[in-house]
Amino acid sequence: MARAEDGWWAVDGKARVHNDGAVVATMPEGTTPLCIQPTRETIWIGANQARLFGFEDGVVAEDEFFADAPGRDTWYTPWGAPADVRSMTLDADHTLYVNVHVGGVLRYDNTGVIPTLEVGADAHQVAAHPTRQGAVFAATAYGLAQTSNGHDYQTRSSGLHASYCRAVAVTEDMVIVSASTGPSTTRGRLYRTGLWEGGFEPLGSGLPDWFDDNVDSHCVLATGGDLYVGFGDTIWQSDDAGDTWQEIAGQLPRITCLA
Repeated sequence: MARAEDGWWAVDGKARVHNDGAVVATMPEGTTPLCIQPTRETIWIGANQARLFGFEDGVVAEDEFFADAPGRDTWYTPWGAPADVRSMTLDADHTLYVNVHVGGVLRYDNTGVIPTLEVGADAHQVAAHPTRQGAVFAATAYGLAQTSNGHDYQTRSSGLHASYCRAVAVTEDMVIVSASTGPSTTRGRLYRTGLWEGGFEPLGSGLPDWFDDNVDSHCVLATGGDLYVGFGDTIWQSDDAGDTWQEIAGQLPRITCLA
């Protein structure tokens, strides 16, 4: 789910595209939509088998440039299935960044589709800084990958109890990530750090000190000066940059994304 000038956009498990609650399109047969990103020009929809679709004028069509993205033959999953488009983000210049799992992060602009973060980083979510062009962050299996120019990444993990990161959100002056001991974990935790340097500080004071699974991709949100975390059936909010948290909703269906 994502917000655009013309309202909320979402995809669902029945391969439908929604705009402000109304179904406006159905994906092609055999397609499972996994994430959505509105832009000025189109509505991008990431799907299984590492496919990218655009929705314009009531029509969903696969993007031919992304279908021929450089390095596609190296994308994979550990369990042998085809890779998927797992997350997307827009930077302050409205450049699209596409996270393939497992296939790294690709930048898509008027020059074409360009691989940036390498496949081996095993990225689980990508998020851009709200106002800085080219400032992009990715939660990876080896920590937080960051770039200030949209291409050259460095990875940080100092202070994390383990380097496997699944979710990331970015504010003007800090980054929030979820980290754990691996894809099947009983020790997940939420952390914050400065934009470009410094160690990771665990967050608590109203949050569980430890989660018994990963706080998953798309389940940490920074918006309007507030932070939100969704895990299991519960949502927590912080209005003081993560110093303290309060539970604002519970006994919900299993949370898979926040927007």
